[in-house]
Parts: sequence; C-alpha cells; structure tokens
Amino acid sequence: METHNQLINEVQSKGISIKDNWLDKKDIDFIENIILKFKPKKGAKNSRVPIDTKSQLIKLLKLDLKAINDSIYFKNLSKKLNLDYLASKIFGDEAYLLAVDYYYNPISNKPVLDWHCDTAYSGAKEVKNLLSPEDYCLKFFFYLTDTSPDNGCLSYIPLSHEISYALKKGMYEGDLEYTPYWSIDQFKSTVLVDKNYNYIKNIVGKDTLDLFFENCKKAQLADKKSLFDFSVKKGGAVIFNETGIHKGSKTLLSDRLALRFFYKKKI
Repeated sequence: METHNQLINEVQSKGISIKDNWLDKKDIDFIENIILKFKPKKGAKNSRVPIDTKSQLIKLLKLDLKAINDSIYFKNLSKKLNLDYLASKIFGDEAYLLAVDYYYNPISNKPVLDWHCDTAYSGAKEVKNLLSPEDYCLKFFFYLTDTSPDNGCLSYIPLSHEISYALKKGMYEGDLEYTPYWSIDQFKSTVLVDKNYNYIKNIVGKDTLDLFFENCKKAQLADKKSLFDFSVKKGGAVIFNETGIHKGSKTLLSDRLALRFFYKKKI
C-alpha cells in the first residue's frame, strides 16, 4: 500500500512514476508470446485489444475467439494489478479503462517519438470541438524488454502536465486564443505568448513556469542520457499523465515490446 501511495503522489505531483517488477514471469511470458506472434515484417506496429462491448461483439460475429480470449485476459490482468483502483486514486474520481493495446518497435536509430504532448489541440477548428482539460488519459506502459536511454525508454518533463492543464483550460473556457500545438517547440511558443504566459502564471506560479522552461532547455540539449529518462526493466511499468511533454527514445539495442493500458476519468 505504501508503494501505491508513493506512485499515486508522484503521478499527481510530477506527472509520472515508475514501478519495477510489476508483472510476474507467467504474465511476462504470455504477453511476450502474443506480441512476438504479432510482430510485423517491417517497422513499428500496435494492435488494439477489443475491450468494449461493441468491439467484442464484432469479434464474436467474426468467430475471432483469440481476440475475445485476449480481451478477457487483459481485463482480468488490469484487475489483478489494481489498475482501476490506482487510476481512480490518481484522478481523484472514478476512472474507467478506455483502451488496451500492445506495441512492437524494431531496432532503430530514430526516436520512437520525439518530444510532444498527446492531447494537444493539433487539428480542431472550433472551440466547441476542443477537449475539456479534464478529459485526458492516464497511461500505464508495461515493458516486455529492458528499456534505457539507448533502448526505447520514456522520457518525461516533470510538472509539464500542470502547464498543459492551465493552457488547455484557458483555451477551452475562451480566455485564451486557440492555437494548435503538438511538439515541444510549438508548446513552448504557445506558452510564451504574453497573454497565455500571464494566465498560466496565475494558475501554476512563476517558479513552476521558470522550472518548466529550464527543464525543457536541459531536455533538448541532452545528447543521450538525461535527468528526464525513466528507464524500466522487463516486467516493470511507467505510469504517466499524457498531457505532459514526453518522448520515446531510440531503440538501439533491441526491439521494444510494450503493453499499454489507457484510463480516463468519468466526467
């Protein structure tokens, strides 16, 4: 329970936490086997598990019993690992499992994904189409391979989720002008607009903003290893608020296998 409390507090305050040795060997072997059978001939690929009633019904009508069995297994695994409980505690409200998928990345000298934020307003045309700042995913990434700065670990800028929340809140409520952003540079430029900066400062404070820009500079200057790398061994997991600035490093040493659970707050 103490470990759970630490995890909950870290995700709420910093936006991210890690937990080692979370999966047992039986589950590791089972999941690893599923992903390796799914492995594409070329490139990265993910496969979504049908967990909602509609998706399960479609699979049933197609007599795809493997997909149904996988769905039952992963939903039971989420309960076994207390993910529903943890997500609800982190959100401070009832949470639900939105999606599950498994992800394969081959060895590559390119980042899995460069610095970005997941719920950025990158395509909406009108304010009414924008997501509420309360509507975001909490993500649990379980790794079936060791991760490191040279091998696909997640990197995350702590506290960036607070900046993101304030910016989205201002846009959603109409206090700030809507501006599309996704990458770290787009995000910083949007925050630095005078009106946006002052609005965010009134919510998070100048110290948090200063630390955010200082950390962004350090993160972007880092060649390989940095203070913002969250390496996890096989069987461990990274838990994070998707609105924070993060990236996936290059997979230089081996293929990267991951199982991902996505939770949302009921609103």
